[in-house]
This record gives sequence, C-alpha cells and structure tokens, in this order.
Amino acid sequence: MQPIHSSQQFDEATKDHGMVVFTTSWCPDCKRLDMYVDELVKDYPQFNWHVVDRDELPDLSDAQEVRGIPSLLYYKDGAKQEHLHSANAKTEMQIRSFLDTIQA
Repeated sequence: MQPIHSSQQFDEATKDHGMVVFTTSWCPDCKRLDMYVDELVKDYPQFNWHVVDRDELPDLSDAQEVRGIPSLLYYKDGAKQEHLHSANAKTEMQIRSFLDTIQA
C-alpha cells in the first residue's frame, strides 16, 4: 500500500480505482488488519491500494466522513463510491465480502 501524506496525494490516489484504508498506529483493529492486508492487496489487484493515518490527516478524514478506524473507502474518478465503516471492518471475512461487491 502506498502511504498518503497530503491532500494532493489523496486527490491523485483517488482518480483510478483507489482503495484507501484509513487507520492509525494505536488502533487494535488496525493492528489486526496489518496481519492480513498484504494478502488483500495481492488478492484484489484491481484496486490501487493506499493508506492514510487518520491522526496525520484529521481534516481529510473528517472530509471523507471517516468516523471510525479502520475504514476502507473506494474511489473512482475522484469520487467516493463505497465506504466500509469501522464497525463492519473488524474481520478479514467482512473486508473480503465488501471487496467482492465492488465493480472495479
């Protein structure tokens, strides 16, 4: 996953099938996601994977309506198409089910 450190990087990342994972360093569910995210990236190559540290870019997170972490957001042509909220992103199976529904 490519890290995003600015709003400009975010704008570029969301132009072409961008899957953006909002996370933080202190979140237990994010740590769990770290255990299998490389497999997700490998198994879903149709997405351009990126990661945002919510604490580093709180204004961006707020603008994208990220209320909990981890959250996965899918963008096409710069517009948010899908949002897997943190309450439903607790397990690998939940995330895979979400990814399977997206027509990239």
